[in-house]
Amino acid sequence: MSLKYETVSLGEHLYIKGRIGWKGLKKDEYLDYGNYRIINATALEEDGINWNDCGYITKERFDESPEIILKEKDILISKDGTIGKLGYVKELHVPSTVASGVFVVRNLNKEYIDTDFLYYYFKSPFFKWFIKSVTEGSVIPHLYQRDFIDMEFNLFDLKVQKKCSTILNVIEEKININKRINKNLLSIADAIYKKEFQNFDSYSEDELITSDFGLIPKNWCYKTLDEISDVAIGKTPPRKETWWFSEQEGVKWVSIKDLGNSGTYIFETSEYLTKEAIEKFNVKLIPKDTVILSFKLTVGRIGITTEEMVTNEAIAHFKLTENSVITKEYLYLYLKNFNYEELGSTSSIAKAINSKIVKKIPILIPNNKINEFKDLFENIFDKIKSNQLEINKLTKLRNTLLPKLMSGE
Repeated sequence: MSLKYETVSLGEHLYIKGRIGWKGLKKDEYLDYGNYRIINATALEEDGINWNDCGYITKERFDESPEIILKEKDILISKDGTIGKLGYVKELHVPSTVASGVFVVRNLNKEYIDTDFLYYYFKSPFFKWFIKSVTEGSVIPHLYQRDFIDMEFNLFDLKVQKKCSTILNVIEEKININKRINKNLLSIADAIYKKEFQNFDSYSEDELITSDFGLIPKNWCYKTLDEISDVAIGKTPPRKETWWFSEQEGVKWVSIKDLGNSGTYIFETSEYLTKEAIEKFNVKLIPKDTVILSFKLTVGRIGITTEEMVTNEAIAHFKLTENSVITKEYLYLYLKNFNYEELGSTSSIAKAINSKIVKKIPILIPNNKINEFKDLFENIFDKIKSNQLEINKLTKLRNTLLPKLMSGE
């Protein structure tokens, strides 16, 4: 049984403003630090606002646009580029504003609309459909202030809205807690790796020798990736032949975007390849627990597979044997800290790296030293994987509940 509600024009209940016209900021007006923060669209991420990705501006520029100075409980929506990215200003510790690609959305009728419920509405498929309807067919997609005026919204009783948002807040908070724990766990593993395998803090100068890549401990050596692993590259079937691709069935097909969204372990992908496509185009299957690396366009994104998968041609896979001299955890941390600019011979790293260069990436082999930290690294990564699996399940639950709660089911 669905709950009763009335359909209202959401634009009548919202304050919607963006930085416009000559007030737009130039690149050289962004400061690395200051007292007045500015949020651009790149700082809007799935988890919310990445405050570390924000810039600063002068007080004079900040004061020029009082209509977009942020308040707590404001919702931010990107209106250019990737349209519909969201941010929620739950707390404000620094005076803040937005760049020209972001709308400030403020709830003007809190006695009728719960702001948390409104935020989840913007995260729901209904708002995604709305964006598609107003931007489809545009040469340069853009979300306009006028688009919001007639946007329909299911207005439930305020108590119902708060109950719905409470359910979603609990799920979202648990997801965010797990992500924070994983971030800390990875930082711990990274710190140990740098101390023992990069800075060699446990060794005296007498215990170090010169190599082609600088000082290393005695009895350590460098080998290339293709010497210690089976290196393979993914493939993409012809995009025009859409029947090779699926959004639900087949083998999970990893893209660079998926790597960016996944975290340490890859559980989900946005697309699948059919088994027929894999056979016809001889796409290499990647075993479970394999480290993969992006080496084109966006270089240096890494992940570990959680089941048999395939990738596109911008991603390399490194299959270690049971008797390998290194572990997947060590390889992950090594590639995470590797300076990929050293591989390029041009100013454009995206154009400089190819599969041949990837296969010859030098890997430091720490001999028996890795055995001292093998169990510790495995325990940390197992905990990260367990937390990510829970995040994945909670995200699916949230995404299943979201449209049902927003529609009154």
